[in-house]
Amino acid sequence: MACTDLLTDDILYDCADKPKRGIDGSKAVLINWEDIDFAATTKTDSTITDLVLKSGKTGYALEWYKDLGNANSSFVPSADAYEGFLHNFLARLSVPSAEMANRASELKAGRFVVVYEGKYKGTLNAEAFKVRGFGCGLKLSEMAENTLENSGSILFTLTTEDGDVEDYPYHTFLETDYATSAATFAALFASD
Repeated sequence: MACTDLLTDDILYDCADKPKRGIDGSKAVLINWEDIDFAATTKTDSTITDLVLKSGKTGYALEWYKDLGNANSSFVPSADAYEGFLHNFLARLSVPSAEMANRASELKAGRFVVVYEGKYKGTLNAEAFKVRGFGCGLKLSEMAENTLENSGSILFTLTTEDGDVEDYPYHTFLETDYATSAATFAALFASD
């Protein structure tokens, strides 16, 4: 199989399609990477058209206040390994409760995919939902709690694990249209 490393289309600026920063709605869905049915999931290049979970599995809502969730990626060049992108997702567990301590413990042991709705939505909202960690999953890389900072909430970062890279800076999730994608997102990608 030959790898395509060549540019395949123009990179143009569209005055009507302006960028917007941030995550919309202060919510994301965390999915255990192992719960994704990769054989049933459909995608073309960077667009996932059907994100399918294994039977009986669901994603989990993560909510925060204000603009306190963030996602980013960076390209990692390499002379002797596969090049690609590192993904990061930064958020917080809002209160230092016993329940949040339980979620923190679960986060340290898992590998996750994160889906969120960005403020940039593109034409017909076709670019609204972004996916991080689809290729290799995201692992907990940082977690900090300080009673005198960040209103006492627990900050954490999920990151592409050392030695892994993703093929794209993010994936876009579009299941038919925006309304269908939004319904699947709201239902936490749950499977029967």
